[in-house]
Amino acid sequence: MPPYDRAQTTRRIFDAAVQEFAAEGIAGARVDRIAQRADSNKALIYSYFGNKEQLFATVLQSRLTDLAEAVELRPDRVGDYIGDLFDFMTSNPDVLRLVQHEVCHFALDQIPHRGPRKEHYDEKVAAVRSAQAAGNVDSDLDARFVVMTLISLVSWFVAAPQITDMVVGDPTDPNLRRRYRAHLIEMAARMIAPR
Repeated sequence: MPPYDRAQTTRRIFDAAVQEFAAEGIAGARVDRIAQRADSNKALIYSYFGNKEQLFATVLQSRLTDLAEAVELRPDRVGDYIGDLFDFMTSNPDVLRLVQHEVCHFALDQIPHRGPRKEHYDEKVAAVRSAQAAGNVDSDLDARFVVMTLISLVSWFVAAPQITDMVVGDPTDPNLRRRYRAHLIEMAARMIAPR
């Protein structure tokens, strides 16, 4: 019998938890299903991650870190940020589903890891302000609103695939995604362009 590999077991539990929470939310998720899917046991999950809410918070924070590492809002590329975000979100729809389940379960002032996450968004706002100072983004726009708008434009395509399908077509169609991505970049560029 091979030696026990804690890192591998933790990874299996984490991957199973991502699937369970994205599909069922926090209230609907079952630790026994996570354990079964991960070929583990509930006691080990509780030992490694704590209760179900703590496991969810760990899963969400890790997936948001993946997003932050993959997609950067840079002052010299504010308009391109939306295309990079679209690529990540359409390839990783679980991230947005986890965020949606989070708001259904936690009050706004109880959101897990709220402080560090707000700091991350503050960095994005600072990047837009730097772009405004450099003359690359309309300085009359509120930088906070610019960040929120760019995130929002991408999110609805992923969050409501049924509406996407009814309005523009099959959201899984690679050709539609390519065209919509180009549209988002062009629209963002027009919206934030200096007057």
